Amino acid sequence: MSNKKLLHRTFNALIEEIRPDNLIAQQCRYENDVFSVHGRDYPLQTYKNIHLLGSGKAVVPMAKALQSIMGDRIAQTLIVGAYENDIELDNTRYIKSTHPLPSQQSIDAAKALRKQLEILQEDDFFIYLLSGGNSAMVELPEASISLEDFQKTTALMLKGGMPIEEINSVRKHLSQVKGGKLAECTQAKGLVLVLSDVLDDDLHAIGSAPLYFDTTTFNDAIVSLEKHALFDHLPEGVQTFLKEGAEAKHPETPKSENTNIHHIILGSNTIVLNKAKALMDKAGIPATLSKKPLEGDATELARELVTFARNYQGERHCFIFGGEATVTVRGEGSGGRNQHLALSVLLLLDGECDVTFLSAATDGVDGNSDAAGALVDMHSRVYALAHEIDPQHYLETYDSNTFFSKTGELLITGPTHNNLLDIVMMLIEPTPQKGENNG
Repeated sequence: MSNKKLLHRTFNALIEEIRPDNLIAQQCRYENDVFSVHGRDYPLQTYKNIHLLGSGKAVVPMAKALQSIMGDRIAQTLIVGAYENDIELDNTRYIKSTHPLPSQQSIDAAKALRKQLEILQEDDFFIYLLSGGNSAMVELPEASISLEDFQKTTALMLKGGMPIEEINSVRKHLSQVKGGKLAECTQAKGLVLVLSDVLDDDLHAIGSAPLYFDTTTFNDAIVSLEKHALFDHLPEGVQTFLKEGAEAKHPETPKSENTNIHHIILGSNTIVLNKAKALMDKAGIPATLSKKPLEGDATELARELVTFARNYQGERHCFIFGGEATVTVRGEGSGGRNQHLALSVLLLLDGECDVTFLSAATDGVDGNSDAAGALVDMHSRVYALAHEIDPQHYLETYDSNTFFSKTGELLITGPTHNNLLDIVMMLIEPTPQKGENNG
């Protein structure tokens, strides 16, 4: 089997293993009206009703798994997702929202969730399913900020290369339901089951922390925007609101944890990487997890990874990285950070070392494309040029998806209803292998 096919099959197997319903089934138990997770028991006998709420890309399969475990003990379910829902769920209201930009559906979803939390009583208990994508899917801008201005601000940050943690610090201060504000709406006790889409599994950042507390300030948000030269390009109303917040004219986000609401992480990028390593070990290929996360500009990251591969002098080995690169988009093409990273690597592979390189998003959707990522090796550039497909042109026009569509090197899984950040697998071979144009 070629190295490209090996990595392709490994990625597909990995996506199956980290399915949200599998993660729920592996870690959650319900017996004798006690809900157990990660060694903690939540006796539910004293609560009148159990409510299931949630939002994010993984919410539908997570909800299905919880309903399967708890049955009719769940009185009702209200969840918000990004995709059409074709799964049968009992006593469930499903709101389809949007991602990566918020919309009127996002506002409708935020109002519905807030209303539901507000009507819960002290003898109610809720389980909230939180996963990546929540920041866009559930949104209610502060009263003085229009949806259009919020959308423009979000688009600027996404295209401006800001890390997700910094983007979320801004979102939390422009929102009525982020940075712990949603937790202030209820007197009920609850449990938040989390699939983490941020490095270090920082609960302050995941989904912009609707039910946790916030450690950032209005001033932090402004500093982040100015660092990326974006503040002056924001809509005037947003600039004014943030400046007024820094002057204490608007309330800060909650700065202490709501002790009635517990958070437990069920899935993370670390879990993804460990499962990938186990799959490579099973295939008989030694693998190492990098301690350095994927972060920063994708083009610079490509240089670092290829330099690492050139300097490696050991036996056949797979190095596995996790995180999320950033891309400052300057073109109108299609693609995403993973395809842009793979294309940048392709241009640097000059035959000095035999590298097979996979970069993909665990949610199956990379940027504005229908692909999860791409898979290249030392022969990819030669193949492209032989077929008059100029990689430099597609890199400069930020059109990596079109490039890999032509070369047949896209990774297409469809939406996985999950988001545990990205994975890079770099298989270095001491003996050059025969090439092929796809995996």
